[in-house]
Amino acid sequence: MDKDVLARDVANVTKIPWNGRNVERVLSSLLITGDFWNVVSLSCEPLPAVAALLKLMAEEGMVAFSEYGIKLTQRGRDFIEKEGVSPWHLHTCPRCEGRTVVIDDELKDAFDRFLKIQIDRPEAIRDYDQGYVTPETTFARVALADSRGDLRGKNIIVLGDDDLVGIALGLTGLARRVVVLELDERLINFEREISSKYGLSIDVMAHDLRKPLPQEMLGNFDVFFCDPPETVEAFDAFVGRGIIALKGEGGSGYFGITHAESSFHKWRALEMKLLQRGLVITDIIHDFNVYMNWEYVQEMLAWDLAPVKQAPIQNWYKSAMVRVEMVERLEMPNEDLTDRDIYNDAESSTI
Repeated sequence: MDKDVLARDVANVTKIPWNGRNVERVLSSLLITGDFWNVVSLSCEPLPAVAALLKLMAEEGMVAFSEYGIKLTQRGRDFIEKEGVSPWHLHTCPRCEGRTVVIDDELKDAFDRFLKIQIDRPEAIRDYDQGYVTPETTFARVALADSRGDLRGKNIIVLGDDDLVGIALGLTGLARRVVVLELDERLINFEREISSKYGLSIDVMAHDLRKPLPQEMLGNFDVFFCDPPETVEAFDAFVGRGIIALKGEGGSGYFGITHAESSFHKWRALEMKLLQRGLVITDIIHDFNVYMNWEYVQEMLAWDLAPVKQAPIQNWYKSAMVRVEMVERLEMPNEDLTDRDIYNDAESSTI
């Protein structure tokens, strides 16, 4: 038994491409935490694969599960030592938390108002597969966009706004125009109410992103923000909504890609889609987006897969922030996705 054998067994069970290096990342995580959710987060591996590996290790007597979490047995520690695996040593900047930007004095007033506003936001519900980031994450997105020249005097479209990016942008008063397309009536009403109360220049429109973008949205924006599903087909389609909203070359977009639901094999496929759509990837910032824990976690596939039924304590679900820029205008479909089953694959877990 070695890590390559374990990887092959996991791949057979989950249909997720895996190798010994993937196993090694999980083993490194087990050396510093026994919390399943933190193991997933630290290892940067798809949750279904991590769960499958841990169950295989339990069958081999390498780990034991209890109400307190996951415990490495002596056999497990001996195996890890034999494989030459070391624990993680993280050297993340304590000020920016690895995001490369900070919410400084220039943005502090807007951020402080945002902190108070978001307290009364509608909670995430499963009906819309919602989940939202910490308020610090939302404003870090604003700071990043400003640092890349994508905020001041720009026309910006937000495609789905669980994270209240539209409000954050509006509070800065720096964008020329902010348009939010959202399906959830609760969020629509909340953002409209806040916009009216604070005199923000935000247009909040009801729109199902599975439907084609309205004609007046096409080719009218400098920047888009979105949070796409992570199957290859759905990702391509939803990022495509942002692409067709851009004016043309030089337009930019921001979105997240996780490791919990996307293996490196899938990352490669997603990146190829972006390149094929005339985009270049300018930034990938690891663990930039930190999501609040779901209130409905026990209803999710992730809970069914978890070998230890403990609700997460720390915010474990994270995504890298990706910035893209258009270098070539190519034809993109604006098709109806309503009846297409494109939202789940072997690596999905938050459904």
